[in-house]
Amino acid sequence: MDKKYKNNSIKIESINAESSYLSDVIDLWKPHRSTLGLFPKDAFIERAAKRQILIAIDSESECIGYLLYRNSYDRITIVHLCISPSYRKQGIPDLLVNELKKVTVEKYRGIGLSCRHDYGLQSMWSRLGFVYKYDKPGKNKAGKLLGFWWLDHGHNNLLSSLPIQKLESKLCVIIDRSIYLNLYKDEYQENDHAKLLLSDWLEPELELCITDEIFNYISLISDDQERKLQTELAQRFTSLPCLNQNLETVKENLQKFLLSKGVFIEDIDLRHLARAIASDSHVFISKEDNLLGIADEVYENFKLSILTPHELINQLDELRNKPDYQPVRLAGSSLKKVRVQRGQEKLLTQYFVSDSRTETTSAFRQYLRRFISDTDKFESYVVLNKEQLPIALFVYGKTKNNELEIPLLRVSKNPLAATLARHIIFKSILLSANEGRQFTRITDPYLEETVINAIQDDNFIRVNNGWFKINLAVAETASDLSKHLNNLGYSLTQEYDFCLKIAESLNSELLLNDVKASADFEKFLFPAKIIDSQINNFIIPIQPRWAQDLFDEDLAQQTLLPLLELEPKKIGLSFNREAVYYKTVTHRKLLNSPGRILWYVSQDKSYCGVSSIKACSFIDEVLIGKPKELYQRFQRLGVYKLDDIINISPDKNGDIMAIRFSNTELLKYPIPLQKVQEVLDNKTTLPSPFKIQNSHFLKFYNLGCIKKLKN
Repeated sequence: MDKKYKNNSIKIESINAESSYLSDVIDLWKPHRSTLGLFPKDAFIERAAKRQILIAIDSESECIGYLLYRNSYDRITIVHLCISPSYRKQGIPDLLVNELKKVTVEKYRGIGLSCRHDYGLQSMWSRLGFVYKYDKPGKNKAGKLLGFWWLDHGHNNLLSSLPIQKLESKLCVIIDRSIYLNLYKDEYQENDHAKLLLSDWLEPELELCITDEIFNYISLISDDQERKLQTELAQRFTSLPCLNQNLETVKENLQKFLLSKGVFIEDIDLRHLARAIASDSHVFISKEDNLLGIADEVYENFKLSILTPHELINQLDELRNKPDYQPVRLAGSSLKKVRVQRGQEKLLTQYFVSDSRTETTSAFRQYLRRFISDTDKFESYVVLNKEQLPIALFVYGKTKNNELEIPLLRVSKNPLAATLARHIIFKSILLSANEGRQFTRITDPYLEETVINAIQDDNFIRVNNGWFKINLAVAETASDLSKHLNNLGYSLTQEYDFCLKIAESLNSELLLNDVKASADFEKFLFPAKIIDSQINNFIIPIQPRWAQDLFDEDLAQQTLLPLLELEPKKIGLSFNREAVYYKTVTHRKLLNSPGRILWYVSQDKSYCGVSSIKACSFIDEVLIGKPKELYQRFQRLGVYKLDDIINISPDKNGDIMAIRFSNTELLKYPIPLQKVQEVLDNKTTLPSPFKIQNSHFLKFYNLGCIKKLKN
């Protein structure tokens, strides 16, 4: 564990050759010359003149430690690190080294040092962020080996590009220390886990990686020959770099998290796991039960998937042998949604890596490979246009029972970008609700402005790690809905406390008597329905040919040719969250807004699965007017041509009706006419809009969403 500073008043300064502290530095060195080595006074003066001595000063203005270094080309070398015996174990080395990092990070490639193994300082150098690299003969009389340690500042160079090439070409997974040791032992004896990960068929697509912390573990081995053998083996692995600037924060957060879960691991394993989180890999392979037991929570907090070797192999093997997924046409258009396949990472990178300078090609590919390989937790989809080029990419994460995560949501720059983003988000909310999840969370850190605008339009709340939306698939009274939200708020973490505030608002009697307020709450909690509000409910008949254009993707899939195939602008209309339906005026005052629609798709021999209630929408506006006027007003929302509208039979005043609606849900179980008549106790064939009571709406909604009807 990290040392705690006992004296917060300690200051770090650099000195020059005229400093009165220079003699104190030399006095500190003298009793420790046997370990620090001979160093002439002139050499101290020379280092001070170059401002290459940092000193620690206590509250009494006494020098209690120093760090002396030199520079050579693009690197820094620590020559001495010496602390007064009475101030040891108080974190003084941390303060001195941290200051050295600050003053050298911009100009130099990193910091190196050599230290004898028998001094037992390996744990300290590891804690300070250094990495053991190799041994070299010492100049001491005893001939003791010196370990060379290196702290990299993360600047790009020829060597640093090698791991990036691996990240761009394969799925890079980091193995934990115990698996590394098993692989090392496998050089001499059989080991099932090692043999599994070293299978020949995995080599083209899987790169087993380590972090530099493995070398720090090796530095602790006292036997020189054993240490050399393990170093040689470790050097065969790709060691994934991480930003040292982020590492300390990650390590502190990880340590707090593990303690809160009652999980205790050794310091070296803590740093290894922290380096894995701070790297560009997103998969950690382990056999440790204590980590595997909290794998879902680790992913939730740190976006690192922890898998056993068998889980990894099973998922890769499933992907390798799985046939192509069946494409699904979106909203009856020429656009197709297909599952992302292995080998598509390079193509998708060209279209979807963020314009942000902070997202690299290699990081994006590893991010995507993690999702593709872990099919138990993620579903990855790409939307293709009619030329089979990708125009959208999104991933569903299903690690939590109460929440659907979208860790990746990208839309390429094209005329459909904004509309397609809204369509994907809306369908994601419905999927979350239909699977019994109460929340949808978007965590992609590289969202484009187009996508953010779509998110905000859909009542998502900004949270620390993304965007958050509540989506309850229930039709309940305001009181029961309030209890539902209270239960969620009290049973989940503090992040969900906003449920309690919404629950309190739902208990207001004013809400039930205010139709607009009730409608606003329904949209905020969509697809929830406040069943005892004053919102009116209607069954509206619609012909299948209009239903397929406006909302019924099931009917649209039945057509031989994709709808709107040649008109990109019109394709977007089929994705609109809002739409407009034109009809003959009947009962001018019957239909009004806000309201709910149950769509009854009428009989037509050209289609299957009709003569039933198939969808539910929200009425935003009802207008009566002349066909041309209504067409001009709602042209942006409709798939109708002017001729279609003019052919609608007008009333005696020459008027027709336009119903603007939104938030359409296809019912999971269509409700046939016979069942509709049974619920209504009415033999109506639904030739025109039909107003129903709240109790009837509740019955129909539950039948369509929850209860499968028997034939």
